[in-house]
Amino acid sequence: MTETEVLERKQQQQHKPSNGHDIPTEANRDDVFDPTYKEKAGPKPPIIIVWRNVILMSLLHIGALYGLTLIPSASPLTLLWGLLCFMISALGVTAGAHRLWSHRSYKASVPLRIFLCLANSMAFQNDIFEWARDHRVHHKYSETDADPHNAVRGFFFSHVGWLLVRKHPDVIEKGRKLELTDLRADKVIMFQKRYYKLSVVVMCFLVPMWVPWYMWGETLWVSYFVPTVLRYAILLNATWLVNSAAHMWGNRPYDKNISPRENMFVTFSAIGEGFHNYHHSFPYDYATSEFGCKLNLTTCFIDFMCFLGLASDRKKVSREVVMARIQRTGDGSHRSG
Repeated sequence: MTETEVLERKQQQQHKPSNGHDIPTEANRDDVFDPTYKEKAGPKPPIIIVWRNVILMSLLHIGALYGLTLIPSASPLTLLWGLLCFMISALGVTAGAHRLWSHRSYKASVPLRIFLCLANSMAFQNDIFEWARDHRVHHKYSETDADPHNAVRGFFFSHVGWLLVRKHPDVIEKGRKLELTDLRADKVIMFQKRYYKLSVVVMCFLVPMWVPWYMWGETLWVSYFVPTVLRYAILLNATWLVNSAAHMWGNRPYDKNISPRENMFVTFSAIGEGFHNYHHSFPYDYATSEFGCKLNLTTCFIDFMCFLGLASDRKKVSREVVMARIQRTGDGSHRSG
């Protein structure tokens, strides 16, 4: 082990995750890449299309395209409401399912966890338990058959195709072997998992549609297709771009040996999740970037929650470790900010 690798290992062990125990070593942490995994030899298993998902996704995007044509007829308040719903639901994924529950990169109080849980239901991207489990598998087996949205299989598959077919058997097998006691012990997560379908109907569809109609007299037609369907489709694609575009296009200033890239378009559209080469290099950093709040609304939100006393124990990689990693494995494209 080189001196810089020792620094990274020490940096990880200085922090504490939400369960109060020292962060596991790199060899057994659920969200750290496992180089010992080998894909099985022989032919790949057949692709089994889930036609229900194909039909529903097609209808959703047709509805979203129609929603675009209704924007001129929507009131300014309705458009602002749609933007607010986008931000709330995005935080349910970025600050909630991703940085809090998948990576345990900070601690959140019960009121904040409840808010993020409701926001996550508004996002409708599978319940938190399943989202976090699959995301840990993605990090542990990135760009292999065990990666749920393996970017090696192309842009379409990593963007949306993985949701339209049955999972590769290795994804299922590795997901079952993860240690997920922290998720099972979280009462907020398990409550959402139990009532997930109801929470989605209310938070993703009824609330975004009802508020404009009831509060300022928007038509139900516009309320359904603009701040509900269109907003939902835009959020899905913004999230999916992290799995697709941010694994294909951009520079790799921290580790040129891995696929994830720094992609500024994804950073903007996914409110801070496009610093992906950094994130896969240091998955336990709450900011997913070395630049703090710069182009990173999710980090700003977490910082503000800490200011209010609703969050704490943000994990951050030291400047020394970051620079050591850049010198050791970066592609030479790093800029100071």
